[in-house]
Amino acid sequence: MKILFKKTFYFSVLYFLLYLIDSYFKNNEHLITYRYISKTLLSISLLVFYVINTNQNHNLKKQLVIGALCCFIVGDIFFITGNSGNSLHFVIAALLFIIAKVCYSIRFLNNEDFDISKLAPFLLFCFLYMSIIMYIVYNNLGDFFIPLLLYLFVVMMLMQFAYLRKSEVNTKSFWLVIIGVVLSMVADSINILKMFYDSSIAYNKITVMLFYGLSQFLIVLGILNETSEKESMQIIDS
Repeated sequence: MKILFKKTFYFSVLYFLLYLIDSYFKNNEHLITYRYISKTLLSISLLVFYVINTNQNHNLKKQLVIGALCCFIVGDIFFITGNSGNSLHFVIAALLFIIAKVCYSIRFLNNEDFDISKLAPFLLFCFLYMSIIMYIVYNNLGDFFIPLLLYLFVVMMLMQFAYLRKSEVNTKSFWLVIIGVVLSMVADSINILKMFYDSSIAYNKITVMLFYGLSQFLIVLGILNETSEKESMQIIDS
């Protein structure tokens, strides 16, 4: 059994099989309760994959990733209930997702200087993205205006710290993480539009879970493949 988690290829097959099972349950209303099992297994499998393969022993970075994944696991459970009409559970899920994204953001924090001229195009993109999303859903937000604004801010913060890794880590790790974060943002955007604008937008019953599952997989894979840029140069020189 352990070989399924030690080999990336084997785990990838396992992970996407679990995703297909969960997606099947999600799109069949009479089987929806089975998602408490399928979604939890999917998320836990990623946590086990990370714990088994990480080389970081008992340090803050490892704890932050484990904390993020645990928050996503519990948040997913509350989110399933929230989608069934329990607004309190939906709020709890959103808070857990925010905590998870903050954990990832701190994990990606590095020594890169905050050069405003370098970040200006990125910050403009963040402003436009948040403005467009808020403009589309504003009339339907009600009491969710501040929580959604906070959530979008955290989404953009995670994107920023993932982007700032560029000159600090190896290329493979950078691109795996940044693509994963972008896919996470896409999943969040579709989900927000589904809840506050159009319940049938963008084939959300399929796309939200697809982008979310891929994002988590790529972020964890990127973290596991991370080496510092200095270490990468030493390997090349040797």
